[in-house]
Amino acid sequence: MPVDGISGSSNANSVNVVEADKVGFNGLTAETFMKLLITELQNQDPTEPLGNEQLLAQLSSMRELQSNIELSDTLKEITTGQSLTQAAGLIGKEIEGQDGEQAPVAGVVDRAFVREGKAYVGVGAYELPVSAISNVQSPVSAA
Repeated sequence: MPVDGISGSSNANSVNVVEADKVGFNGLTAETFMKLLITELQNQDPTEPLGNEQLLAQLSSMRELQSNIELSDTLKEITTGQSLTQAAGLIGKEIEGQDGEQAPVAGVVDRAFVREGKAYVGVGAYELPVSAISNVQSPVSAA
């Protein structure tokens, strides 16, 4: 089978680097896998179609994969909700921790929020992930 040459880009020194976890089966996403199975079913040889057992096995794999995707999404939502609840529970409490640049932050939490699936608390102008909090105290009330 003849193979065509690889067409280069305008920059001869550019190289596309692919991360090791994106190669082979590791790079196969659920969406890609579903497309692969559907394409296989659409392009099967009509003179030798899949047997009932093979077809059922592939359909079962597709349903199992879809169920796993839905379960994973649900677990992510639950985890995010729990993280936000934990962060909201810190509102009004004095905390110590480090912000994203590892700068020390201390003060009373005035807000809680989620960004990119991660729970954060706000202390004045600072925002820090809940995981970066090292100390929590109830504020001392002035009597």
